[in-house]
Amino acid sequence: MRKNTSAFVNHLLVWLLVTIGLGGSAGLVTVWMRHQISATAKANRDLAVQIARYDRLVDETRTQIETEQASDKLRHLNTALGLGLVPMNQIPVVHVTDNVVERLARRANAGVLADGPAPAAALRVTLPGF
Repeated sequence: MRKNTSAFVNHLLVWLLVTIGLGGSAGLVTVWMRHQISATAKANRDLAVQIARYDRLVDETRTQIETEQASDKLRHLNTALGLGLVPMNQIPVVHVTDNVVERLARRANAGVLADGPAPAAALRVTLPGF
């Protein structure tokens, strides 16, 4: 009886091809993952550059606003443009601590409601024959 050795060789060849295929696929996946990582890192760097640019613009704008709101500059513009504005510390400020709703209701109804008793109503009754 003769043994068939080509079956063993066929199995060996199939397993060898499967191993090479899996190894190649793993290599391809590794290369693709590294590419994705580098693309994400580049996008992150670009975003960091944009954020830094916007932060710089915000700081420049804030500095410009603070410069324009300086007290001496505002006084100069007030006199140059003849606005007649006065500083806040020269305006009297009255802090209201009572119940505002109640005070406004009293003011609105001052003529309608009186603090004293209600006036007596005059009633004239006429009886027939008298």
